[in-house]
Amino acid sequence: MLYRYACRLLAPLLAIAATGCAPSYLLGVQPAQLHTLFASGQPTAEAAADSVALRLNFLGYEPEYLVFNAEYRNDSGRPIAIEPTAFAYAPLREAGVVPPTQRIRHGERVPAAVAAATQQLPWPALPPAPLTALDPEPQILQLQAGANHEAQKASRPDWVSLALFAVVLGTDIASTTRRRPETIDQAQMRAVIHNAAWAYQAVSSANRVRHAVTAEVLAQRAGQLSEYALRRVILQPGQQVRGYVYLPRFDHADGLQVLAPVGRQQVVLSFVQSHQRR
Repeated sequence: MLYRYACRLLAPLLAIAATGCAPSYLLGVQPAQLHTLFASGQPTAEAAADSVALRLNFLGYEPEYLVFNAEYRNDSGRPIAIEPTAFAYAPLREAGVVPPTQRIRHGERVPAAVAAATQQLPWPALPPAPLTALDPEPQILQLQAGANHEAQKASRPDWVSLALFAVVLGTDIASTTRRRPETIDQAQMRAVIHNAAWAYQAVSSANRVRHAVTAEVLAQRAGQLSEYALRRVILQPGQQVRGYVYLPRFDHADGLQVLAPVGRQQVVLSFVQSHQRR
């Protein structure tokens, strides 16, 4: 019985230790084909159709999204519509991956299947359909509404706290103006009321700070999307526009087949997702 109980206690610790010993990997994305460079030095994939040119380069990972920078130039003689939600990608995997027989060295790149196996992570199936890009318009409105809601909660008067401190003040005044000395029970009750009021005030203040911080975070995210995200726009002849495209993350893939709207067509731009041992 004691042995079984000890095993139950040690099992979570052993799982944590095994996870802690597992290797970690640095993810990266770059074009699969030969590429040119931006002025900032970022590798970029290029495509052109109907006298419309697109440059697409990977910027980085967010907790839920792959962030790409898209730059359009309209060299045609007619206006074109830029639609960020027309972006999508299909995750790809290497076939016939064999688990390594030796320890993976630091800096070594491995397929996604090997990275998941060495980290003892679940291996999800590939999505049945391409993953579509984030639509920034409703996201911005939702974030702004959430920020306003949290800001209102942070600035809302706390009537319960005011009522509690009114009771505290009343008991203090009563204890000093009563004709007979305050009994031990009355003093203890007054101390209980004091403690309850201060405890509630501490919790209330913490909640107000939490709402204020949440409002600031949501407002910053809304501002970031408003300023940097690729938005719906009509691009006139000779004009160009650039912005960020947010595609859902799928870390268990070796390649990304990005479908991008260019002119009246949808072109395919291939990228490689690497898993490099830290």
